[in-house]
Amino acid sequence: IDMLVPGDVYVADVYGKIDQGPIIGDNLATSILAKSGNGVVHDAAVRDLDGIKELPGFASYVRGWHPSFASPTIMLMGVNCPVRIGGVTVMAGDLVLGKEDGVIFIPAHLVEKVVKTAELIALRDKFGKQRLAEGKYTSGQIDTRWDDPIEADFSQWLEAHIDELPVPKEAIQEMLKERTW
Repeated sequence: IDMLVPGDVYVADVYGKIDQGPIIGDNLATSILAKSGNGVVHDAAVRDLDGIKELPGFASYVRGWHPSFASPTIMLMGVNCPVRIGGVTVMAGDLVLGKEDGVIFIPAHLVEKVVKTAELIALRDKFGKQRLAEGKYTSGQIDTRWDDPIEADFSQWLEAHIDELPVPKEAIQEMLKERTW
């Protein structure tokens, strides 16, 4: 924890332990937040939940909560080495994306491609939901590969809404040039 720098995310594989799994309580959570400005991905339980909840900006993705403390059978095996979290291998430098329903890890060399793809999917979802709400298309049409008329409608929709979308105008124009659908 003392090695953390701003932007780091503390990721620990404690084999999903609940009882005798909490290494992190509100003191260590406070230290992690102070050093990194972020939270944790902890494949085990944490304790002192009330104190952790009071930390603004501290996100924690954990297996659960338990009042016990870490068992003496837990041993630090390495720092910045590969670990397994939920069946996924995580490497130092991977980007951590935490959402309310879970967490994923993105290898550093794929981050740009993942972000661009996610932005495009978000735009397609926004368009699709709007057209579904309007009754213009059925869910069967939106939830499958789009035919040429829907693709053309999407392109027109992008251009008509380019200044009000959550993706920068330049990024949308670049996506339109690169797209192959």
